[in-house]
Parts: sequence; C-alpha cells; structure tokens
Amino acid sequence: MITTIRNEDEIISDPQRISSHIVNYYKCLFFYSNTVLQDRLLVEETIPKIIDDTTNNLLTMIPSLSEVKAAVFDLNHDGAPGPDGFGACFFQAYWDIIHVDVYKAVLEFFQNGWLPPNFNANTLVLIPKIPNADKIEHYRPIALANFKFKIISKVLADRLAGILPFIICKEQRGFVKGRNIRDCITLASEAINVLDKKSFGGNLALKIDVSKAFDTLSWDFLLEVLQQVGFHSTFIHWIHSILLSAKISISINGVQVGFFNCNRGVRQGDPLSPLLFCIAEEVLSRGIAKLVEEGKVETIAASRSNHIPSHCFYADDLMVFCKGKISCLQALKELFTRYANCFGHIINLSKSSIHAGGVSNVRLNHMVQLIGFEIGTLPFTYLGAPIFRGKPKRIYFQPIADKIKIRLASWKASLLSMAGRVQLVKSVIQSMVTHTMTVYSWPISTLRDIEKWIKIFIWSGDIDKRKLVIVAWKKVCADLEEGGLGL
Repeated sequence: MITTIRNEDEIISDPQRISSHIVNYYKCLFFYSNTVLQDRLLVEETIPKIIDDTTNNLLTMIPSLSEVKAAVFDLNHDGAPGPDGFGACFFQAYWDIIHVDVYKAVLEFFQNGWLPPNFNANTLVLIPKIPNADKIEHYRPIALANFKFKIISKVLADRLAGILPFIICKEQRGFVKGRNIRDCITLASEAINVLDKKSFGGNLALKIDVSKAFDTLSWDFLLEVLQQVGFHSTFIHWIHSILLSAKISISINGVQVGFFNCNRGVRQGDPLSPLLFCIAEEVLSRGIAKLVEEGKVETIAASRSNHIPSHCFYADDLMVFCKGKISCLQALKELFTRYANCFGHIINLSKSSIHAGGVSNVRLNHMVQLIGFEIGTLPFTYLGAPIFRGKPKRIYFQPIADKIKIRLASWKASLLSMAGRVQLVKSVIQSMVTHTMTVYSWPISTLRDIEKWIKIFIWSGDIDKRKLVIVAWKKVCADLEEGGLGL
C-alpha cells in the first residue's frame, strides 16, 4: 500500500492526489516532446552493417505453429497476467482447444504488421527499490503485459537472441547467450585491484549510473540503430508497430488508474525489451572501443602483455576503465554527452563515482570538476556484489549477511509450515549468498553465522528462539535423493 508519497517538500496522503501525482509522473517520463534524433552521425560513426540477407530471411519468416507453441510454453507458467486477466497457465492448460485461434492471431501480426487496439496494453506495477520508499523515484516500474501480446514478443525475442552474440560486443554481458553477470563483477574486481599499479597519469575506474535508462530510450534512435546494423525493413516495421501500440495503466493500491500512450522507452517485463536495449547501447560500447582504437582513451595495464578492457556493461550498470589522463576524460565526456542526446537518457551525476589510483588529490579534484562525478570510496557495490581491494574479509560481506538476517526475522514464520520455511530459504536466502560466492571465497565465520540463522529459522521460525533439533544438519543439507532437503 502506498499511503503517502513525497513530492519535493510536500507530503501527499490523499489517495486521489497520490494517484494523480503518480500518473502525471509516468506520463511525463514515457512521453518526450522532442522526438527528433539530435546526433544521427554518432550511429553512423560507430555501428557497422552486420546483418546479412540470410539472417534477415530467418528473422522475417512467418512463424510455424510449433514455433508459436514453443514460445507459449517457454513463458513463466505462474507469471502475473496483464490487464485482460489471462495468464500463461490458461494458455498452456487449454492449448489443445485454443491453439488454432492463438496461431491465427499471431499470424495476423506477422503478415500485416498490425496489432488490434489494447492488444499491447500494460499494467505498471510499482516495486519499492528501498525500504520505506517515499518518493516516486524510489519505485521500479514493472510492466505486466497481456499474455497474447507476449507470445508475439517472445517469438521475436527468441529469433533475436540467436544472433545477438554476433551483434553485441563482448564488453556487453547482459541478456546475451553465453555471457554472465559474474564476468562483469570479476572484471570490476580485477580492475580495482590494479588501480594502484604505477603508470603515467595513474588509473581510473568510472562507475556510471543512468537515470531511468529503460524508460527513456528514444524510439527514433533505436530504429536508426536497427537500420544501421542491417535489419530488414519488415523486421524494423514489426518493432515499430510494437512500440507504437504500447499503452500504460498503473496499479496503485490494487486499483488501475490512467490509460495513456507513450512515445519513448521500453517496458521492463517484456521479453523483447532487454534485447532492444542492448542493441541501442551498442552505440556507446562501440563508441568507447573506437576511442581506444584512435588512442584518445588508454586502457589500464594489468601486466606487461595484458590490459584491462576499456569497459564492461550489464544493461544500464556501466563501468569504464582508463588511464588517469585529462584527455581521456574529455574524450569520454564528449561521447557521453553525444550519446545522451541521442538515447534520451541522462547520467545521474550524484550517483556516478570516480575511483582513482596513483592520482594526486589536486588532479583528482580537477577531474571531478571536469566530469561532474563524485569521488568514490572502497568498498562499493556493483551488480549486488562488493568490490574491494585485497583478499575477501568479513567486513566486506557483513552487509549481505545483515540483509539475510533482517529478511529471516521479518518473515511471518508462524504462518508457515516447515516446508514453507525451507522453500523460502532455498529460493531466496541461498541465491543471496551464491550470487557472490561464485566470485569470492566467503570468510568461514560469516558463513557459519548465516548457517546458524537458517537452522534456527527452519526449526523454530524465529531466529532469536532456539528449538530442539531432531535431525543432524549434515543430513538436512543432503540431496533429496539421499533423504535430505537439498539445502
């Protein structure tokens, strides 16, 4: 429930005014008055033609019934339904009855490139990013689309995913088959650990935060990039039709309010959106690589023969690594400005940081004034993992351990059976640990504390209350086939 919301210095508590404030905010966010592409040359300078006629023929062919069925059954069975109320479970359970009609509806789009009104209607659900969120910026908008539209989107996404590794540079790690979020975390950690390596001018790591990147993507810019990459006009027309047909209503305290069109942004929740976002972001990725090739940006030397890559991207989480020369920062700043003018998004200077090694305080302050970022401190969090210098220590992982303890303490375990508590631990708590454990070796003392909290939670439901344990923990952690619970 959103009972109050803060608008600058005003606290709004009236339900009608809360709804009006949220709707107006997202109407302004998804609608941009200036839709003219400001710097078309940037796309032409950075993006080569990659897609050939054979690939275009595969992308634009009419889907078969088996391809549509595969898309239907690949989507999450328990996913929340869109405004029409029909989720994946309905389509999958009654596929034998409805498959002919569903296939005809999908063919209608691929043959004519047209979607009926409200076919691409979306309910925007606001998920708090932080505890006690009190501003609209503290909420993440997730779109619940009609499932019948997601079938079309999924077919296109599956086709696009197959060729994405050949389009997207290796520096982009998000949503590309064969690449992993752990690559970005490892690379950022290695770069931070060589920042202090002696070099002329020192070394820099830039952690860049982009404001509402998915929501402010310029459609003209995206279509221009697709054309420059070499996609067929039919495929580009399909994407354009999907973008134009999007309509938004917002779920506020269980009630849908507002119903409006947009002219920019891609929805978080649509299978196609992250792939399109990565293609658009390739302009920035290749732009940085071009600066390196031209010698305007110099990379950090990890050893005599190896260099840290100039950047790594995971969707809108960006890290850039370079020598600490003013000329490098000036070239990057010019590129960021040109890219922001095209893309439509704005770099959040207050949340972006600059980490330096081997740079004097006087020069560092001059760099901060030039680029506008804050001076970063270690450790910092990147993609949910701590980034630090040296060996893993307890203090670096304590914030994650504290979050786990708070999560366990906040669950109403008295309303859960033991099986329910076990499922929460397996699906939530373990993932919070394994995300960073795949990169770092955790201190044993921290792991023992977490294990102790999990034991008490499973057996008593209250981490402050011990209960008699009747099964050895080693047996509880055994595989299901061996009589354990698979923890």
